[in-house]
This record gives sequence, C-alpha cells and structure tokens, in this order.
Amino acid sequence: MSIASLNQWFSLFALTIGIANALWLWISRPARDTNKRIDETNEQVEALIKEQNDRCDRHRENLKEHDRRLQRVEDDMRHLPTKDDLSALSHKITGMSKELDIVCRTTTRIDDFLRADR
Repeated sequence: MSIASLNQWFSLFALTIGIANALWLWISRPARDTNKRIDETNEQVEALIKEQNDRCDRHRENLKEHDRRLQRVEDDMRHLPTKDDLSALSHKITGMSKELDIVCRTTTRIDDFLRADR
C-alpha cells in the first residue's frame, strides 16, 4: 500500500464521517428543538406548581385564622346569657317593678298623711 492509496482511503473515511456527522445533525435537530420546548414547558409547569402551592399555603393560613376567630366567638358565646336567662331576668325585673310600685304608693300615702296633719 502506497501513501497515495492510504490518502485516498483516509479521504474516503473522512468524507464518510463528515456525511454521517451532517446526517446526524440534520436528524437530531428536531429532537433538540423538541427538547428545548419540553424544557421550557417544564419550567412553566414548575412555576405554575409553585404559584399554586403558594396560593394553597395562603389559603391554609386564612383558614387557620378564620378557625381561630370562630373559636374566639364560640368561647365568648359560652359566657353570654341564654334566652332562658334573659327571660328569668325579665320576670325578676317585673316583680321588682311591682314591689317598687307598692313602695312608691305607700310612700306617697305616708307623705300625704304627714302633710295633711300640718
């Protein structure tokens, strides 16, 4: 084998590798574009998931605050008088009013009696 034939074989090998490389780049280009779009879509999905998780966290905090407020109202409601308590108080006040009317009439009669003797 001479150098010229080796040079021809080497040139043929280099041409074959160049053609194979060009074909590989031509065939793999759509895959690179697709992979790039997939990566962009994954980033968008991750951003949306993060935003959704943030919203869920804010909603959980709002629900906890709402639960605390309801608990405070329920605690205060235990100490407030009931309808029956207010009804009993009303009856007692009515009874006291009647007794005060009697005392007022008696006081008025005593006053009239004392003024009449003068």
